[in-house]
Amino acid sequence: MWVIFKRRKSMDKATLRREIAKLVLDLKRLHRMAFYYESRLEGKIGNYRERLKYTEDPSLRKTLSENIRMYEKALKVITRIEVTLEAIIVRLDTLGLLNLSVKEVALIKEVLRRVKDMSSGIPDISLIAEDISERADNLLTYLPGHKVYDIHVTQEANQILQDALKVAEKRVQESLA
Repeated sequence: MWVIFKRRKSMDKATLRREIAKLVLDLKRLHRMAFYYESRLEGKIGNYRERLKYTEDPSLRKTLSENIRMYEKALKVITRIEVTLEAIIVRLDTLGLLNLSVKEVALIKEVLRRVKDMSSGIPDISLIAEDISERADNLLTYLPGHKVYDIHVTQEANQILQDALKVAEKRVQESLA
């Protein structure tokens, strides 16, 4: 007899916890990467501002000003991503790895889906966020009751992103001052 669809094997608890731990570690690596990009952009903006102070040529001044605006725009996006990832990591660390549930894995998936959308111009972050989000989605199939949290998780993700936007705007203003 031919089997068209194979039944999905269940994952034992130890393997499931290990996969969740890998997911959280990759999320922390992504946060470090965003933080690194943020600090690099702040340095670039500082360098361009310093050059702008001592440049007399009007066309070069215009080019430097355009570059500063471009980097400031990118800095706002990266800072928002970094703060969003920081918020989700703090939440996960507060709960502790052993107490993570379906809700938190679903929240990781939802937040990273939105981070991927925000980081469309930054391939490194976008690809990694997509990969972690897909892995979280795959893990959800092994966790019982994952459909129950969809609406609640969407609301929590919206709240995290709104809070992150406020904090990111404040950080960008402080770093550019």
